Amino acid sequence: MPNGECIFCKIIRKEIPSKIVFENEDVIAFLDINPRSKGMCLVVPKQHFVNFDDNFDLASKTFDVALIIAEKIKKSLEPITVFISMLPGQVPHFHVRVYPVFKDQIPLIENKPLKITEDELNSLAQRIKSVEISWEGRKETVVEEVTETEEEETEEEEVEERSEEDTFWIRRELEVG
Repeated sequence: MPNGECIFCKIIRKEIPSKIVFENEDVIAFLDINPRSKGMCLVVPKQHFVNFDDNFDLASKTFDVALIIAEKIKKSLEPITVFISMLPGQVPHFHVRVYPVFKDQIPLIENKPLKITEDELNSLAQRIKSVEISWEGRKETVVEEVTETEEEETEEEEVEERSEEDTFWIRRELEVG
């Protein structure tokens, strides 16, 4: 299948109607028309690629949006919980699935899709879209480097703080162990 010819690419270009619940410049999220549970969404990058490691940056942005959609689903539909999965599917375009879990709907892949009407899809889409979620995205993690001298000092401090009994049992464990 040539790039841009899959059904998701056509949804992204709005050539096929869909129930969009979120969209930004990189990612689109819409209701699955063959859901395993009511409110199941597909989160799809707007650039066509098949595997997450084909484009780490865009895959990461797609996962971020999946988290936003999960939170929107939690607040709007009040499921027991929400599952997020990345499974290869019938459409060869990277995507993340977001499944609400309700008492009577356990969204297993082997379950048959639910029958859902156009009115139900419209209602679900409106409810999910209506929830505002603030999201700052990934934060940079600050890693503090420890130099060898600091590590040595820390080890020396630990040794000094050990009692004779602790030292005995450590040595004993090493000898027996």
